Amino acid sequence: MRTLLIGGGHSACFAANAIREIDPKGKLIIIEFTSEKVDALLRTFPFAEVIHQEIDEIENYIRSNGSIIDAVITATESDSLNLRYCRIAKENAIPLTISIINNPLNYEIFLKEEIPYIINPYHLIPIELSEILGAATNVLYESQKTRVLAVSIKISNGRLLPELMKELSQSRDVSAIFVSQSGEIKTSIEEVGLGGRLYLIGPKERIDKVLRIVKRR
Repeated sequence: MRTLLIGGGHSACFAANAIREIDPKGKLIIIEFTSEKVDALLRTFPFAEVIHQEIDEIENYIRSNGSIIDAVITATESDSLNLRYCRIAKENAIPLTISIINNPLNYEIFLKEEIPYIINPYHLIPIELSEILGAATNVLYESQKTRVLAVSIKISNGRLLPELMKELSQSRDVSAIFVSQSGEIKTSIEEVGLGGRLYLIGPKERIDKVLRIVKRR
């Protein structure tokens, strides 16, 4: 895969390492605006082609090379620039357009612009806090590419168990892990006991149905 990564800050560096891990034989091109960061990127990522370009030159680069680019990932420290480059990537029919945003409040703006894939690094904060603090339900992961959802549910109500057991017995496309309050993995939901957690992964519509059962209780 030929991937264009725009930016040279922390997000871009994490992205570069991830891309290398995922696609070690692929071609990675990194574009950065400042010469100081370009020098640092060249030392840090010797496997990548690092290019120094001005902010206004990048759009022409995408247009000129659009036919040979498989993915554009915008990871600058400015969401306005990220959105600007995503628009150009979409206009030039780049197969994958991905943006790593800086401000979670801008997520909706990217959604309205129909940017296919939006990564919000701050999304993990409420997820981690919910697990640590023992929230009743917690959405751990929702795939942007497929309608797959992973959640955890705290067993805090004895009357909830029969309903969950019935629903899970009818949902063969949902996988479950049962964990007791002490952290032991159990073989069935009956062994979990109050205070334990149920971890589910499966189609979003199925998992949503289970979450509605929990909320009613």
